[in-house]
Amino acid sequence: MGRITGRLTIKNKGKFVVGRNVSFHSKPFQSSISVSKLATLSVGDNVFFNYGLDIGCTKSIRIGSNTIIGPMVNMIDTNFHPVDADDRSESKDIVISDNVWIGRGALILPGVTIGRNTVIAAGSVVTRDIPSNVLAGGTPAKVIREIRVPNEWIRRYN
Repeated sequence: MGRITGRLTIKNKGKFVVGRNVSFHSKPFQSSISVSKLATLSVGDNVFFNYGLDIGCTKSIRIGSNTIIGPMVNMIDTNFHPVDADDRSESKDIVISDNVWIGRGALILPGVTIGRNTVIAAGSVVTRDIPSNVLAGGTPAKVIREIRVPNEWIRRYN
């Protein structure tokens, strides 16, 4: 794996695949990861997770390499319960591509794909796909502007 500082709670009944050099910084607030039976959570290489992380994976969440996940970020691939008697919602895959930065307090909802090199602003609620090479933010998150990211440039956590 990489390193874990602080308290990280993992409940894994499915498949949790972690790449090389993955770090969980769970101070001052603990982080929590739950992977349900038959679900897959996949994390690429050189990924940094900051404190207060909460991941609920019931189907599939993929986090690409060289990605930074800010503090207090929440990712859920299902609503966990119906909103009303007619709600037929089901789990939907989440894909976070390579070289992404997700800012503090962002919420990533079911069925979302975030494109390569994209930055999600702090406090955003991502309800739909976000393309590559953009800064997106808001509630719901939308593209704010394009960003310049050369092919060879790798996002690093300092």
